[in-house]
Amino acid sequence: MRDCRVQSARRRKGLPDFPCKSVGLVEYAGFAKVVDPRLRTRCISCPPDPHGGDVACAWPSLMPTRSPVLSAERERLAREIRALLAPYAHHRTFESGSLLWREGDDSGILVALESGRVKIFRVLPTGTAVTIYLFGPGDVFGFMPFLDGQPYPASAQALDEATALVVSRTDLRAAFERDPQVALALVKLLATRLREAFDRIERSSVPEVLPRVAAALTALLPEGPDAGPLVVIELPVRAREFAAAIGIVPESLSRALTKLVEAGVLHRLGPRRFQVLDTSALRHAAGAAG
Repeated sequence: MRDCRVQSARRRKGLPDFPCKSVGLVEYAGFAKVVDPRLRTRCISCPPDPHGGDVACAWPSLMPTRSPVLSAERERLAREIRALLAPYAHHRTFESGSLLWREGDDSGILVALESGRVKIFRVLPTGTAVTIYLFGPGDVFGFMPFLDGQPYPASAQALDEATALVVSRTDLRAAFERDPQVALALVKLLATRLREAFDRIERSSVPEVLPRVAAALTALLPEGPDAGPLVVIELPVRAREFAAAIGIVPESLSRALTKLVEAGVLHRLGPRRFQVLDTSALRHAAGAAG
C-alpha cells in the first residue's frame, strides 16, 4: 500500500503514525485464509515499524513453497534406499550452519535428508567457498567414500536446521554384506546424479546468462496440484554462491534477476526472495538453456 488514508490524515494533523501492525496481523491473515487456507501472510513493514517514504505498509499473502522436487527416478531410488537402510539408520538433527563433514574426512556418514537443506562446497586456495551441490528433503548423499574408500572431496554444511536418517560407515558396510540390493541402489542413484550433471554441463554451455538463471530459478519452483496460484522462491544460498553454482559471476546474476523483475516475471521481496508473477514466462526463458 503506497498511501494509507488514516495515516495520511494523522500526519496532516501533526500526529504520529497509528501503530496498526497488531490489527493487520489479525485482519490480513483472516482475509487471506478466506481466499485460500494455504496462504500465509507476512508483514514487510507497518507502523510502528520503520518504513520507506514510498510505501505505507506491505502485507504480502504468499503460498508456502516446497523444496525443489526430485526427479521421478531419483525420488524412487531414494525411497528404495531409505527403506533398505531403515534397520541400520538412526535419526539425527543438524543445527543451521553446522558441518556434517569436512573435505578430507575419511570416517563419514550416509545421510537421507528428511527436512532442511545442505550445501556441498569446497574452499579454494584463495579462501573462497564454492558451492558444488545443494540437497533438500528426500535426497540421499554422503556415501561416496564408502564406495571408493577415498576421503570426502568436499565439505557439507546445513543451511538451516536439518533432520535426517543417518547410517555410519560400519553399519553401511554391514548392510552391503547382508543385502547386495543396497549397494546396487546406491550405484543406480550415482548414475542418475551423473546424468543430471551432464544436463547441468549442457545448460552451462549456453552463452546467454538469462536462460541459465531462469533455468536455475525454474528448478526452485514447486510442482503438483497444491502449488497454488501464488508462488515464492528463495535462493537457497547467498547470491554470490548461487551464481558460482550455475557458473556465472554475481554481477551477471544481479542483472539477469533485474531483467526478470522489469519484465514482470518476478517481484523482488528481499535479497533472496522473489514472488513468481508469471511461471510460464519463467519456464519459457529457461527453455533456451534446455
